[in-house]
Amino acid sequence: MSALVDLGADALPRKAAPISLSAGMSARAAFAVVATECTEHWRTNECRLVQSRAMPHLHQTRVGIRRLRCAVSLFGPVLEKQSPAVAAAHAIRELALPFGHARDLDVLLAGEVLDGRHEREVAALFQARESAYDEVLHVLGRPRWHRASAAFDRALLGVPFQLGDDPPVAELAANALEKRWLRVAGQHDHIAEMSPADRHRVRIEAKKLRYGCEFFASLYPHASDAGSGLRVVTSSGEVLTGPLAYAWYVEDVQSALGAVNDHHIADSLLRSVGAGAPEVDEAALVEAGIAACERLAAIEPFWR
Repeated sequence: MSALVDLGADALPRKAAPISLSAGMSARAAFAVVATECTEHWRTNECRLVQSRAMPHLHQTRVGIRRLRCAVSLFGPVLEKQSPAVAAAHAIRELALPFGHARDLDVLLAGEVLDGRHEREVAALFQARESAYDEVLHVLGRPRWHRASAAFDRALLGVPFQLGDDPPVAELAANALEKRWLRVAGQHDHIAEMSPADRHRVRIEAKKLRYGCEFFASLYPHASDAGSGLRVVTSSGEVLTGPLAYAWYVEDVQSALGAVNDHHIADSLLRSVGAGAPEVDEAALVEAGIAACERLAAIEPFWR
């Protein structure tokens, strides 16, 4: 990180917590458990963000909101499209869109792209970051934000809604994960020919698959057994097995497919202050995305 700016990077955020579901639980009851965790995740960081303006709190606020939106998508088969829960989650997402610009500036200022840049460029980007944070805090203080948040709370009080079919969550989970798998690993032979927009859609589906693995991990205890074979040691030394190890491979796909887009965002932000990002080999970045997708496709899905 540049020593010229303070992004509050050492602040401690509230990260996503493990979710405990039982196989016999109804899908809608499971949605209430998952959505409650996502809501607590984002709101805890929201409160800290208002006080700190710190990068980790903004990031985890956004993660909590994204996880909530993914939960709505994954549980879509048992949620009415016009239900209050779906409408409120959509409103929260729309209101939170400006948070992305602030996050992009944080990533650029904290990254290696700015190494060796002149103080003027860093200062201009930091000022843009402060303005973006002003907009974030403005959104969080608006009555529309509080109404949308309260509307989601009221919707959760009505779960399980008792509308239409409500299968066991294990059945919904397997179907939801398989659907996203087909849209990610099932596309590994076609990514090279895809347009950037289509590759971005695969990346979005990878995000849903990753969060789904985390939401439903407790339904597959056998997959986390030491003898299951799927094991990852992260760069921080954490050992992941079963669904969480699988989610790590999915996140690898998500990151690799997003590398080109991330470069374009950094270049655009730097050009706004009279600079530009170093050239990259976009073909090589796409190849890395294909390789990550192929590695995922070679692993037997744990829910089958």
